Amino acid sequence: MSTWQGNIALALASTALGLTVYNHFSVDKQRAPSSLPFTIDDSIIPKQDRENLVALHGYILDLETRINELENRTPTIEPSLIESKVKQVIEEREKARIAEATKRNPSVNWFRHLPEDYRQRIKADPNYANKSINDAFTALLNMSNTDDDRLAAYGQLKMTLGMLRRDLDDTQESSAIDAMISISEYTNEPKIRIQALENLSHLDAVSPKLADYFQKLLLNDANEYVKNLSASALVAQFFRAKQLGKTQLATTLAQRIQILESNGDSKVANAMTNNLKHPHLRDELNKFIEQ
Repeated sequence: MSTWQGNIALALASTALGLTVYNHFSVDKQRAPSSLPFTIDDSIIPKQDRENLVALHGYILDLETRINELENRTPTIEPSLIESKVKQVIEEREKARIAEATKRNPSVNWFRHLPEDYRQRIKADPNYANKSINDAFTALLNMSNTDDDRLAAYGQLKMTLGMLRRDLDDTQESSAIDAMISISEYTNEPKIRIQALENLSHLDAVSPKLADYFQKLLLNDANEYVKNLSASALVAQFFRAKQLGKTQLATTLAQRIQILESNGDSKVANAMTNNLKHPHLRDELNKFIEQ
């Protein structure tokens, strides 16, 4: 009989343990260790069972205490570790961004490989500036270099000249134009061709050779973007000639633009007209045509 009663007590204690674990997942998280009344009737429970029940109850209290400690413990992270992780994430994202930019336009890689003090050095050290310009110019003209490398050299050359407010002499400018035309004509990469043409269209120099080339593209190229770019470049050439006081060349370009705008090919005519929409452009063009 006593054994049966002891088993009943052990079952009740086990139920108490189950309730304790269940309470860990309840809504009320701010609880103290179990205060469940725990009394033992010495008259009905044998001594051995009483000892087991006491040990089990102690285990329940210890388990509840550990649960509370784990629940209320706040993990601590070293600030240096957080800083390191953040820096690592930023570096990885920057590498991914550079890789993507390089994939889209490999010819701009040169800019990321320049020394950090490049801008200051070319301004402070004339010898360094001259060497940088000559190296870039030589790389542009070197036909054994890849198209990307030659475009990169052109980009560095123009940036350096711009920061120093210098220009190539007429012979160098002509050679640079020839090199860029060569890239646009013979490259097998359409993107490289467009980059070369866009660079040519932004040249500050006035060049009959360049005007002839863009006129040829406007008349013959199948790419509509190239046609519009060529029309825009011809208008730009006209205004640069005007600003530089090259009246004869400006007049020749104005007459050429007028003829192209009257071309029987509607795509050629429209491209030219679209680049003369501003009234000021039209007025300036007409002044030279009427001379």
